[in-house]
Amino acid sequence: MKIGKQLHLMILLVSFSVVNAQQIDNGFSEQTFYFTAWGDVNKGDGKSEASVEVQKQRLQKLAAAGITDLLPNASTARLKELIPLAKEYGIRVHAWLWMMNIGGLEEAQKHPEWYSVNALGQNCRDYDPYVSYYNFLSPFSEGAREFIKNRVKEKAEIPGIASVHFDYIRFVDVILGADLQKKYKHNGEPLVQDHIIDAYDFGYHPNARKEFKEMFGTDPMELEDRAENPAWQQFRMNAITSLVNESVELCHERGVATSAAVFPFPQLAREYVRQDWIHWNLDTFFPMAYKKDHQGNVNWVGFATQEGVRDLGNKQDLITGILNGHYGENYEDFEKAIELSHQKGAKGISFFTAGSLDEKHLEIIKKWHKKLNGK
Repeated sequence: MKIGKQLHLMILLVSFSVVNAQQIDNGFSEQTFYFTAWGDVNKGDGKSEASVEVQKQRLQKLAAAGITDLLPNASTARLKELIPLAKEYGIRVHAWLWMMNIGGLEEAQKHPEWYSVNALGQNCRDYDPYVSYYNFLSPFSEGAREFIKNRVKEKAEIPGIASVHFDYIRFVDVILGADLQKKYKHNGEPLVQDHIIDAYDFGYHPNARKEFKEMFGTDPMELEDRAENPAWQQFRMNAITSLVNESVELCHERGVATSAAVFPFPQLAREYVRQDWIHWNLDTFFPMAYKKDHQGNVNWVGFATQEGVRDLGNKQDLITGILNGHYGENYEDFEKAIELSHQKGAKGISFFTAGSLDEKHLEIIKKWHKKLNGK
């Protein structure tokens, strides 16, 4: 190797070390408990004076109740527009970004080799498991990985963004929650997932099969216990984990924190969607403790929170996510979900969505914000 190349490599290594030595502020360290929400406040076209005024009024209401963070699934242009508006009210904006389930995008459609493949050999571009918008890419496709990471970089470079918030960073659901199964059919019959069904068992991209065979000497399709084989399950989960950690690195290099919406607690996440989030280098986790999907009551929210906090230890923060619609007009349980999240060790709670928080919700949030944060 020439001296010039050696010097260049040393500079890169030093730069990399300096970047990774920096402490990335995840924004959740200044108060005891945080109140956050997925969604936007844009009820109009976002450009007219009236629309901007409506947005400001909504932001003011959210901030007055104690909401400090919004996670909108929005374009880069919209995020750049919203960040200064929200900042006026002390609200941070995170870039909520779909990761694997983006095969509906025009660029992805040009690359059939990017898509996830199930145990029947069906490509997620041409076959829709469960719903038509389930177009998952494969973490085993280098092209797909680069496409996803480039989207992450774009969001991380938005001035003033609080974090890049990953979503759909997983495989297609191997198993749906018990209540969700009732909404779907399989081959014309009610969907009953009391075992792993090949049509929903994804991760069989040609690259995955090739790499697994090189490592273990066997094509995973030839495994006698293929559906339940622990090594094959972990092998696929590791591909998602490496993509997450590479994406985290891209954000951290730009001084931006990372977070993700994940399945409710580690064991369920591994079993249902092959998502091993306990091994991710994220700054903050937002487990979606959507109780009704899993036939749970409000105590299920506390249980899910406790499991995640326990498994993370003190390494990263956890913010419990709840689905407002699961509570309806049961404001007592809505309030109890906040209380349980705090009791079980969460750093905050996130509501899905900001737009579905009514006046009574905001009153309850304000009460607990004052109680927990003294504000």
